[in-house]
This record gives sequence, C-alpha cells and structure tokens, in this order.
Amino acid sequence: MGSSLEEAKAYLEREFGKAPKIAVVLGSGLSPFAKTLRESKKVSTASIPSSVKSTVVGHFGELVYGKSGSTSVIVLAGRVHGFEGHSPTQVVHNLRALRLWGVKKFIITNAAGSTSRKHKPGSLVLIRDHINFTGLNPLTGLELFGGPRFPDVSDAYSSKWRKQVLQIAKKLKFKMSEGVYAAVNGPNYETAAEIRMFFKLGADLVGMSTVWEVLALIQMGAEILGISCVTNFATGVTKEALSHHEVIETTKSVQKKFNLLLEKILQASN
Repeated sequence: MGSSLEEAKAYLEREFGKAPKIAVVLGSGLSPFAKTLRESKKVSTASIPSSVKSTVVGHFGELVYGKSGSTSVIVLAGRVHGFEGHSPTQVVHNLRALRLWGVKKFIITNAAGSTSRKHKPGSLVLIRDHINFTGLNPLTGLELFGGPRFPDVSDAYSSKWRKQVLQIAKKLKFKMSEGVYAAVNGPNYETAAEIRMFFKLGADLVGMSTVWEVLALIQMGAEILGISCVTNFATGVTKEALSHHEVIETTKSVQKKFNLLLEKILQASN
C-alpha cells in the first residue's frame, strides 16, 4: 500500500479514532446532510495527506464524523472530480483512505440528469449498475490495494442492500425506482446526440462522478449502495437549457426527503 494512503489512514485515526462501519459520499448540492449529524467533528478534505479539496459549488469540501440517530458515520461532504483536473487516483484517494481505515460500507450519492422522461427531476433513484464512458479507470497501475487484479463487478451496487432500501422507501411512502448510471468526464453537459446514444445503450442516468469511486472500493472489498438525485432532464429530453444552478436548486427541493431516507438507511445498517 502506498505511503500516501498509510499517511491518510494515520491522519483519520488521529482525528477521529476508530473507524465507523459506514461512510456516505454526498453529491452536488447534497452536502447539507452533514449538518444533521450529532456530536460531529469535521476537518477540511484538503488537510488529509495527499488529498485535494473540491472547487465545485455545492460541495463543502469537508469530512464530517458524527452520529445519525444512534449510528456512527463518516460523511464526505464534497468530492473531487476528474473535470477539475484530477486523475482517477486523486479522485478516489479519500475513499481508499476511508476503506483502509476500516470503513466497510459506502453510500455513494450524486446529482444526475435523466436520459428520458422516466425519471423526473426531484426523484431519488437507486443505481443498480453503471457504464463507464470516461475511458479511464482508477484500477490502472501496478498497485492492487490489497485486492484482486481483476475485480468482479457483477454486484457492484449491492443487490441485497438495494432490496432493503426499497423496503425502507416503501414504508416511508417514497416512490423509488432503480436505474443504470453512465459516467462521463464533463465538465460540459452532454449533447442531445450523446444523450440519445446513452439512452439506446441502456443508461437511465448520466453524471460526472461515482464510477471511479465504486471501482476503487470494489477492489478493496467494500459493500456499496448508489443513490442518484435526478436534478434535470438531460439535453434534448426537453427544450430547456441546462445549468449548475438548476442542479443546486433541485437538490435543495429534495433535501428533506433525501435526509430522511439516508437517516433510515443508516439506522437499518447499524
């Protein structure tokens, strides 16, 4: 294991002590969930050895340790993205450090566009699979991070965990479906032709994150749940122009629902 990861692990141990069982990665506009934690302690992600801080609006750039109900959790409120000029290795660094520290389960969330009218803005969708359109992979290289050279990704987004969450959503009377997430590099939004292609290839959602993180964590033996907050119809699905402001405003409108769902998932995972 690289010295940079060992240093990051040691930093987490010094700051927070024993690792919780579960971590949450918050997507664009969803960082306010971190403010709901009790007995919380936070550090800037830029203070983690070999880490970088997010520059994107809607990401706090903080790592917050605290309790949601009776469940201890570590929350990454502000991920970094490839389009900020970072390599896949840099993007997944903090997640690898959390896994090395001892976190076993990860809830990876994001803001995503819908490739059709099936998933409307404001919907919360469980990711059941993904397509990597970035052309890059954080597993490239000689370091295996304690995992296999050729990781199996047939159940990357835990089917068992997804079934549990669908039952939780049903009890909350939340309408929740599943979909396939396509990852692109960005930072521009996709063309209408690209969205038509993604849709024909089986992608329900499209975004600029998540997949590299999931691949890195799968290699290290983590269990993963993926949740997309649909913030807009992708280019060409409607005639509306797209903006990051719309993404942030939509996540604000669904924040209360998102927070409640996460709290119940964490409670059930305790």
